[in-house]
Amino acid sequence: MSRSPKARPHRSRGAFTLVELLVVIAIIGIMVGLLLPGVQAAREAARRMSCSNNLKQIGLAMHNYDNVNGCLPPSALGIRVGGTTRRPVHRGGLTAFVSILPYVEQDALFAEFDLNADAWAPQNETPAKKTPEVYLCPSMSLPDSGGTPNGYSSYAISTGTKKYRNQMHNGAIVDAMNVFQSERVMAGISEALSWLSWVDVDDISNADGTSNTLLAGEFGVQVRETSSLPFPYPGSGGQSAGKWAISYPYHSSASTFGSFNAKTISLFDIPSYESFRGPHAAGVQFVLSDGSVRFLTESVDAVTLHRLTSRDDGEVLDKAPW
Repeated sequence: MSRSPKARPHRSRGAFTLVELLVVIAIIGIMVGLLLPGVQAAREAARRMSCSNNLKQIGLAMHNYDNVNGCLPPSALGIRVGGTTRRPVHRGGLTAFVSILPYVEQDALFAEFDLNADAWAPQNETPAKKTPEVYLCPSMSLPDSGGTPNGYSSYAISTGTKKYRNQMHNGAIVDAMNVFQSERVMAGISEALSWLSWVDVDDISNADGTSNTLLAGEFGVQVRETSSLPFPYPGSGGQSAGKWAISYPYHSSASTFGSFNAKTISLFDIPSYESFRGPHAAGVQFVLSDGSVRFLTESVDAVTLHRLTSRDDGEVLDKAPW
């Protein structure tokens, strides 16, 4: 008589139920949601540190240029078109950022430029589009250029407290070759005072002190609102950004004439076209004329901002308010 086989004991499988899986997924989602802001903040802190280092290098390069040439680089490398021996008149050419290329380890790129021509000259178009990394903040999202090199940059030199063309250039960097001397006269500045001369680091030190004077700062993307216009506006959705090799207009120099840190403005707010602005939250990074780097909050009052920009107003500032 055959025996019937014994029934094997039933073993339950150790699988998750659908509810358990959903709970685990929800917990993971919550953890990611909690961690993501911290990760993003850490990344932005690293990018801001890199941007600060760029400005530090730019400030050091400016000082090295001053040591070699006896003056800070001009806002525009002028091309002589008239004037006298003592008072030359030049057409705007390349920029201070081109001048300091040898001092930011860019000798090969510097050699590609023809300094006797402007940035639009055929021989300068190609190198003008090769932005060195030191001139780009990693937090800055560049306007769309269709994938072609564009020469955009993240920084501008400080020319003063008034509009670039008709001011006396009371900032650290001046247009000493008098590109717009005639317009300064038209703006009401006397003939004798309308002619500018070179500025060196000692001039700033003897006047306001290099630790109280802006040298260069961030000049990020700006959106110029065009929705109210009855006609199309050319450009990348109204976006504008500086260009490191082109001196004018509103490309490589900035002032505190318009609204500070003006990232979005009306198309008709022309004074703010040349305002310092940055991609970091709540402020703009600057290198001062002593080579130090500081973050200037957008809540800075207008008087302090004016005094920091002017190289010769005689005001020594307490750093606490800014």
